[in-house]
Amino acid sequence: MRILLQLALILGICYTGELIHDFTGIPVPGNILGMLILLLLLCLKIVKLEQIREISDFFLKRLAFFFLPPAIGLMLVGDDVKKQWPLLLFLCILITIATMVATGWTVQLLNKKNKNKNP
Repeated sequence: MRILLQLALILGICYTGELIHDFTGIPVPGNILGMLILLLLLCLKIVKLEQIREISDFFLKRLAFFFLPPAIGLMLVGDDVKKQWPLLLFLCILITIATMVATGWTVQLLNKKNKNKNP
């Protein structure tokens, strides 16, 4: 019963993000808005991690399963992907480099902040 309540909480937050997207027309997908709402609720300690820990662990253990629909979708547009592969390869490399740079800057910033906090 506890897991069902946790699932209801997560789905309720996700649905709230969808409603915000539908009614405001914000150019951000509703599921992303839902994740941002959940992050905000966790940061403000309105929702505590213990309240969603079991269902979160359940989803994380089965994360690969959630990649099946996009993979099948890619197979359906395989011809288009074959035509655009140089551009897609370039974009993947560019995004990987940007992610590495952003991660490096974030780690450096957090390390500086942590050193200043603990003299």
